[in-house]
Amino acid sequence: MTFIPTGKHLVAGAWLDGEGTFTSAPAHGPAHVFATGTPALVARACEAAEEAFWQFGYATRAQRAAFLRAIADEIEARADAITEIGSQETGLPEGRLQGERGRTVGQLRMFADHIQDGAYLDRRCDPALPDRKP
Repeated sequence: MTFIPTGKHLVAGAWLDGEGTFTSAPAHGPAHVFATGTPALVARACEAAEEAFWQFGYATRAQRAAFLRAIADEIEARADAITEIGSQETGLPEGRLQGERGRTVGQLRMFADHIQDGAYLDRRCDPALPDRKP
């Protein structure tokens, strides 16, 4: 795979420039120019995340768990490409990115299992015991 980064920020499906740029310093491979992030871009990303909440936030537990597992599956299916892209974008070595990818996929599946089993929903309300004395 030959990947050439766009140098832009992906926010709500749109590739956006920043106000400035910087050049990466990868562990190997060519350096690339990236747009600098800004508070305005972060605010746009937060607004997009809030909009996404209104759909995802009301999904069933099964839908949420399936979504997280699908993300994990897609990350694993694109493992080599993600490692190459990550190395070029961050400058981190392949071994570090492979470890981070494994941890991320494991956490996604762990959260999916947690959502699916519903144990976090075990709510308890202990009524007052008027005859109890400390």
